[in-house]
Parts: sequence; structure tokens; C-alpha cells
Amino acid sequence: MAEHPPAPREAPGPAPAPDSPPASELPYRDLFLALAEELPDAVFTKDLQGRYTFINSAGARFIGRPVEEIIGRRDSELMGPEEAQSTMEFDRQTLLAGRTLRAEMSEWMAGSQREWLSTKGVLRRPDGQVVGLFGISRDMSAQRRSEAARNQSEALFRAATRSSFDAFFIVREEAEGLRLLHLNPHAEALLECEARAAEGRLLSEFPLADLVAPRALCREVWRTGRPHDEELKQEHPRHGRRWFRRQLNAVGDCMAVMMRDITEHRENELRLRLNERMAAVGVLASGVAHEINNPLAFVLSNICYIGKELRRLKLAPDELGEMMEAISDARDGAERMSGIVQSLRSLARGDAISTRPVDLHEVLDNSVQLIWGRLRSRGRLVRDYGEVPQVLGNSVQLSQVFVNLLVNATQALPETGAGEIRLMTRVHNGSWVLVEVQDTGCGIPPENLERIFEPFFTTKPVGEGSGLGLSISHDITRGLGGELSVSSTQGVGTTFRVLLPIAPEETDPAT
Repeated sequence: MAEHPPAPREAPGPAPAPDSPPASELPYRDLFLALAEELPDAVFTKDLQGRYTFINSAGARFIGRPVEEIIGRRDSELMGPEEAQSTMEFDRQTLLAGRTLRAEMSEWMAGSQREWLSTKGVLRRPDGQVVGLFGISRDMSAQRRSEAARNQSEALFRAATRSSFDAFFIVREEAEGLRLLHLNPHAEALLECEARAAEGRLLSEFPLADLVAPRALCREVWRTGRPHDEELKQEHPRHGRRWFRRQLNAVGDCMAVMMRDITEHRENELRLRLNERMAAVGVLASGVAHEINNPLAFVLSNICYIGKELRRLKLAPDELGEMMEAISDARDGAERMSGIVQSLRSLARGDAISTRPVDLHEVLDNSVQLIWGRLRSRGRLVRDYGEVPQVLGNSVQLSQVFVNLLVNATQALPETGAGEIRLMTRVHNGSWVLVEVQDTGCGIPPENLERIFEPFFTTKPVGEGSGLGLSISHDITRGLGGELSVSSTQGVGTTFRVLLPIAPEETDPAT
């Protein structure tokens, strides 16, 4: 080794104790060499000609040569031209500055690319004359690779969460509550707030905080270390009923929350189950219609026979008139039952509905007559009929629709008999007839209003309602080319609106 750095001068301080050795005898040189060998950084000194006068084992390992081959040689003899030129230029700047300099450098050494944090300073004699320089170089390659990998992982994570179809949140437990650290675009949509405005805020500041991550549930996941997975149903004031799959995973003091909107999947499942039930109802309806049709034919035949035989008997005109009127009513009822059975069989088979011009007021009056026994004890009926033309429809099916609406209106009225049902008809927009069935009953809750036409949905006790009446009425109305809608206010009443197309005027074939 050509030259070692001079021993550092002792810093001023208190005088040594009487038993301590003088400062000149302390092993500073040996201490320096021992420390230099233990350091993971390269430690070296050079003379003014750039020749290495000292280098530790870590520095020799970085250069890729034994210590004895490095001492006394210049960088141009140990490295490639580009790396040597860069190192020698830094040496020159350090000597010109006469002070310690620091720089980050990238060099190809010992067969690998290395990133250095290099510190160099001048060596002086006690009289201040510069005799060389020293250097400490820290290999930052692994740290840089780790940073690059971390940055890449973070970029991939953000790209993955941005492209995910799930809402993704990261929250951290703090004394004030759960703080939002990260959320992806679907989470933005769920919170209705952009990420840059939401990140850093407490989750409790948002209305859906308990849906996303209830604090008590998060603490339980942190305590047990087990992920939590469950399905949730939520009623949204604007978006209606929605289903979510929520997963919570604890990562240190943070919680990763995934929210998957499975509303469409659940609705498809419900629709499939509904179709299966409707198919079963169709088979049952077809069988019931077939079983009723035969005895009904006997009833009609016998009614006709009784009517003929009564005319042959010599009865008083008053008695005969009453009997014939009763038989006529029975025949009308049986024929209406026959029409309903035929409609039920057509519905079960999926046959097209036959339509013709229908007197709407006659259908309404017949429907009222069928439910009058129920209605008269619950309230009064008001007919507000306007001048309306015939509608295109099917009298049996329209009667089925209005009987269902009148029965529901009757059941909504108070039992005191103080309620009212109003039947109103008007021409609407020139090509439709509007029928309104209004009641002053209890009204329908908002959460049930949107489901009122769903098959099998009912709020009535078991055995009092099948949940099919309004659904079938809705389907019949649409099948006739019309519309059925509802509006309701709790405690005020409900209005069902039926829109039916006006029947086209018949043209004279001669014209």
C-alpha cells in the first residue's frame, strides 16, 4: 500500500484522565482499518496521480479484483474507458473544489451495472497541503431495483384496480375512524365522489360508509386475521334495490375492501325462478281449465233445458218472469265463466289474444257487479264516466283486469265503511282511453310500489293473496297494446291508470 490516510486530528475536549494513554498513542490507524473492512461500502484513497493507495475488501469486490492488484494502479487500468473517464472526472472536480462532493453515478463494473452514491473529499497534510483524495461509494443497485420493482408493482396494482369491474377500497384504522387511502373508478361511482377528493378523508363522511366497511366488522377481521365474505342487499333512494358481494381482507393496519355489484346476476336468478313458477302455474291453469270446462258445459246445457221447460208450464206471468230472469242471470254468469276458462287456457298455451271493439263502460259496470257484495260494506262507488269511444280489447280479459283492480281498491278501504272508490274514464291524447281506479285507502309504501307488478309479490297474509292478480292484469293490458301504471301516497290513497287503444272506425266495404 503506497500511502495511508493521515490519522485524524483529535477533537478538542477535556483533558484525559491520569491513567489514560496520551492521544498520540491511541490506535486511530488500526481503528480506521478495522472499520473500513467491516463496512459494506467501498472505502478507498488515491494519490494526486489517481493511483489507489488504499481500498477495503468491499471496494475490491465491486471492482472485481484482489486488493493487491488494485493498489498502485489507476482507474484506466482497472475499468472500461467510459467508467474510468467518469470516475477520473469526479476525482478532478473534487481536487479542484478542495472540499467534499457527493454524486449519484451509474457504472458498469465487474460484469454488472451498478448505481453508486459516491462521496469524495481531499486528503491534506497537517500543514494543509493536498496529498490525495478519499472516497466512499455505496452500491444503490439493489435499492434502485427494489424501488423500480415497487413502483412497477404499484403501477400494476393501480392499473389492475382501474380495470376491475369491482369497487375497490383501501382504508386504514385511525383514532378518528377509517381513513380512505385508495379507491378505483367503480368505488368512485359507488361513493359518488372522485378519488382525488375522497382519498385522505374519513369513510364515515360518506353516506354508504356502513355498506362499504362497518368499523366493528373491520375490527373483527383485524382481530381474527380471517377474511370476511358476505352478500348484501341495499335499497338505494335513486337506483332501487341492489345486491353486492363484499370481501374484507386485513393487510397490516390497512383493510382491502372489494364490492362487487351482483344485482344483474341476482335478478336473472329471480327471473329464472319466476319463469319456472309461471311455467308450473301455466300447466296447472291448463289442467284446471280443462277440468272446469266439462262440468260447465253441463251447467249451461241444463240451464237452457230448464228455461225451455219453464216456458211449457202454465205459471203466472209474474212468477214466470222472475224465474226466467234468474235463469237468464245464471246463463250470463255461466257464459262469463266459460269465457274466463277459455281465456285461461289461451293464456296457458300462450295463444294470441283476440281483440275487437269493446264498450268500456259496459265492461266496467259488469266488473262492479261482480264485486259489489264486497264493495258496498266498505264504502261508496262514484262513476265519473266521460264520453269515450269503444276500445280495442277483449271483454273477458278486460273484466279480469278491472275486477282485480276493484278488489284491491276495496281491500285498501277502511272497514268503517267511510271509504270511496272512483271510476273515471276520459279520452287521452286523441288515440287512447284512460281509465282510473282511485281509492281513498291506506296507500302503498314506496319500497313496495316498484315491485307491485312482480309475479308472486304480495303483502297480504298467507292464504289471502297469491301475488298474481296485478301481475296478470299488467300482462293482459300490455298484451292488448295498452299500459297499466300506479301512483300512491300512504294515508291518502292509490290510483291505478289503464290506457287502452281506441278501436279503429269500421269502414263501409262499398266505399
